[in-house]
Amino acid sequence: MPGGKTESIAIKSDDKGACAGVLESTVYSAGERTGRALKVLLVAWLLAAVAVFIPIAHFFLVPIFVIAGPVMALSRYRAEVVPEKVTGSCPACGESITIDLDPADKLPKWSYCPNCNKSLHLVYDTALIK
Repeated sequence: MPGGKTESIAIKSDDKGACAGVLESTVYSAGERTGRALKVLLVAWLLAAVAVFIPIAHFFLVPIFVIAGPVMALSRYRAEVVPEKVTGSCPACGESITIDLDPADKLPKWSYCPNCNKSLHLVYDTALIK
């Protein structure tokens, strides 16, 4: 079972200062990472096997899936901590916000407030919060 991890971050706005936020991440053990990598590898190679029977397209689909399988599996295996979302309040409008993150996202990151559409800078430096 993957574990959860929370970290305090700062949500900055260019004109309104900064507010506190929480970065929620999922932490995977070595066994869980291996399982995730094997699933991706097997799906890619299964798609390669199915693509063998598609006329003409099999000339490029099979090599793509055969090569992409190990590349994506290695990427999944290396991902020990996967960011899920940032919660907090927007420094510009003061509303409570939740910003979903992609697994490849790293902080610092620019995003937008889902309420007022102001640009927000998500950073680890909590000393910015007044």
